[in-house]
Amino acid sequence: MNDHESKTVDAFIVKQKRERYRSFLANPKKRVRLLDRLNHSPDLDPRFAEPLAKDADVPAILREHGSPKQVYIISCAGAIDGRTLPLDEAVRETEAHGWGTIISCVPGRLAFYYGEEGEGRALLERRT
Repeated sequence: MNDHESKTVDAFIVKQKRERYRSFLANPKKRVRLLDRLNHSPDLDPRFAEPLAKDADVPAILREHGSPKQVYIISCAGAIDGRTLPLDEAVRETEAHGWGTIISCVPGRLAFYYGEEGEGRALLERRT
């Protein structure tokens, strides 16, 4: 598990599920099972998740909140999971694949959640 993954879990997953997320993400055999949770029930801490409309300009919103050009992807879509991509491409790929995904922009501070087929979308942000 890398810095993006551990800080994202610590910042945006409810406290009682964090240890499980950390251990499953670090284990290749269990990782796929955990990533499937991102589709419908990602255990997000609602204090730090702001719902976004389906037509929201996600890259623009993330840039306004301080996203860098390159972001890290945690996704149920194996083709993009664990990759670092330019922000616009990461959002496009996430939407194209349609599976549950967290795009980590600033580890532990800023991310975007995308539920299966876009059914849940949220800006994840913790201000210091």
